[in-house]
Amino acid sequence: MNTSTSETRHNLCKRQFSDGRRCRMLRMEGHPSLCPFHVREEKQLLEADKLGAELASLSGNLNNGTDINHVLAKVFKALADGRISARDASTFAYLGQLLLQTLAYVKNELYWVAQNPFAYHDMVRESIPHLRNMPRRQPPTSAPSRASTPAPSSTTQTPPVTKPTTA
Repeated sequence: MNTSTSETRHNLCKRQFSDGRRCRMLRMEGHPSLCPFHVREEKQLLEADKLGAELASLSGNLNNGTDINHVLAKVFKALADGRISARDASTFAYLGQLLLQTLAYVKNELYWVAQNPFAYHDMVRESIPHLRNMPRRQPPTSAPSRASTPAPSSTTQTPPVTKPTTA
């Protein structure tokens, strides 16, 4: 066997595919056995469990905008750090968008089920540990007066449009 062939094989990636073939790319400098592509793949696999724990929301649920924003910010940071692929980040962003769009329906459902206009806000307050012990704001006792807003004057209204008659 030729020594140059032996040295070349030694410098090749050691990753073996399911059908028995081996990767033919050169090993990454500083890594004992893998090419740059497979080093990145290995890093993403090792980071997956740790990232899953990191992506947990503040409350443990994704039932309010703050939680969804918090998780999406972590996804953005993971993408910027190269810990997740752009495809995965895009999927997370799409799911976050869907969750945000359905929050209005969740609020409406809670209102009708609990017959309480503050049911959603109470749920959010109880689900985020930092907010549980904060004093509750009291709702306003009376509606704001309309005296501060000027009433429209009759001089600023436009006259009604009349159709021209054809003879």
